[in-house]
Amino acid sequence: MTPLAEWSQSNTEHGLLVAFGEFLQQHGLLQQLLQVPISQKTCTFPPQAKLIEFLAGIMSGIEFLSDLNDGPHPLAKDVMVARTWSLPHWAHYSTVSRTLAACDAQTVQAVQQAIESFSQPFIRESVQELLGAGLAVLYDLDLMGQPVSATSTGYPQAAFGWMDDQVRLGYQLARICLTTKSGARIWLQGFHHPGDTVSAPCLQELIRAAETQAGVRPHRRTDLVQQRIAAHQANFTRPQRLLKQHHDRQHHLHQTRRQVHLQIAQAEQTLKTPISAAKSARLQQQLQGWQRRLPRLEQQLATCVQALAHHQATVTQLTAELTVLQNWLAQLETDNRTNPDPPHCRVRMDGGFGSGSNLTWLIEMGYAVDTKALSDKTTQTLRAQVTPAMTWTRVGDNAEMIAWPDYYMHACPYPLTVGLEHFKTGAADKYATLVRFRAETTPRVLRTWFAEYNGRQTIEAGNKELKSGVFHVQHLMSHSLPGIQIQVLFAGLAANTVRWCMPWIRTCVTQGTPKIQQTLRSPKHMVRVAANASAWVQQTVSGTALRFAPTSALSGVILILKGVPAFQLPLGFQEPCKIASETTNRPLVAQNLG
Repeated sequence: MTPLAEWSQSNTEHGLLVAFGEFLQQHGLLQQLLQVPISQKTCTFPPQAKLIEFLAGIMSGIEFLSDLNDGPHPLAKDVMVARTWSLPHWAHYSTVSRTLAACDAQTVQAVQQAIESFSQPFIRESVQELLGAGLAVLYDLDLMGQPVSATSTGYPQAAFGWMDDQVRLGYQLARICLTTKSGARIWLQGFHHPGDTVSAPCLQELIRAAETQAGVRPHRRTDLVQQRIAAHQANFTRPQRLLKQHHDRQHHLHQTRRQVHLQIAQAEQTLKTPISAAKSARLQQQLQGWQRRLPRLEQQLATCVQALAHHQATVTQLTAELTVLQNWLAQLETDNRTNPDPPHCRVRMDGGFGSGSNLTWLIEMGYAVDTKALSDKTTQTLRAQVTPAMTWTRVGDNAEMIAWPDYYMHACPYPLTVGLEHFKTGAADKYATLVRFRAETTPRVLRTWFAEYNGRQTIEAGNKELKSGVFHVQHLMSHSLPGIQIQVLFAGLAANTVRWCMPWIRTCVTQGTPKIQQTLRSPKHMVRVAANASAWVQQTVSGTALRFAPTSALSGVILILKGVPAFQLPLGFQEPCKIASETTNRPLVAQNLG
């Protein structure tokens, strides 16, 4: 039995936040965050400790930074949670704000590296589960607005753009997530951009970041790039022929102009000598003809020079494009040589990402693609092709589809499958176009296609969770750009961590109840309910345990978070008596669950 002097006990208003801190400590993240560079002096608290407090606040679901001190359950006053997060105390939210303002690009990079180091084992494990089950690695992409007040001038690089179905001032957050075997969502990366950023330019940075995080990539389709190179080389024939023709014409015109100038000079010299009147008249007439010809020759030369410049520019452009294609092919071939066992990978995204160039890039990178048409013109074109003889296929309760194979879209050289959707919103008929690329030639099942694309609700639900459901990433808690970027990183980290720690917390529960089982299935409940529930915490150098208060939503639930303390927990917050083995019918014994 551990002497009382060697353990501490205290109340907390943030019960499950203790477990979150213990989980992050056991996996080394808090220690890494304590090492990130911040250009700020240490007074009462080191600046890195205030970053950890910021993360703890986000994981407790704060909506505004001031909630750390002024919220309904002020985290900054909860010393017990600070200790379980490896800190002696919490700082006032105003000093946390000053620390965020003192962060710079180096701080953001170090925080991101710490998060990636912590996250990679969980991400790689999920990827291996998918591959072991023979499933595709599925990425979802989206662009989410972060609006601020339209009259605000204090947010750097904020710009007006399309957010929440209207033009607003703020930022755009490009995010990509992985769907696990169980259907859960893992945020892989997020990039912060000014508000006028659109989806299409963000695609490549998201895919490359996802490949780095997941550690896998599909087989690159080098055969398609080779076909593009062959077609490109064939396109050289005409402009090169025209270029040679105009070079020859220019040479001929220069010779003609020199000959005319020579004839004029000779005629003028002859006219200065004594000659007959008839010969002089004939020579005068020839001279006038040559002089009239000169302006026409100059005009023909100018036109020829313009044509030469145009054809030379075309050849130069085609040469540069060919060089890019050849370098691209070399890069993809290198990727394939170092990727002996490539998985099947899919990308699912909204129409904003689906430009022709993006589709081409994704296809050649080896991905199967599901998206929507970027322009409504595609939908209008397909509607014009529908005939009464065509049959609509029911794909949902309120939706039907017709599909076309081998459809070519602007700026994409590869055949796509497109599906025209028809559905009703109230009494109004609505149409949209789904776009798909698959390398295999299996028959199309429209209902499956429709359902698979609408699985994008995974990332849409994640956006809702980040916007206002749980982590409030839309309410910017700093006016400095690095502070905003760190908030984005911490929000994604918090959303992942809550899910990753679920299995571990289940092993920490001494006796399951329907309420704790329901809570541990819902990240929202874990943050908004359990992480803001009263509990009694006891700690020794080798163990941490907590029991939720009788007045909390998880009354009586006991968690052994790091080993099992060599003592039994008190029944109540003010009672010194010990918890009997009423929940397990046996004494609590020491073990290491970390």
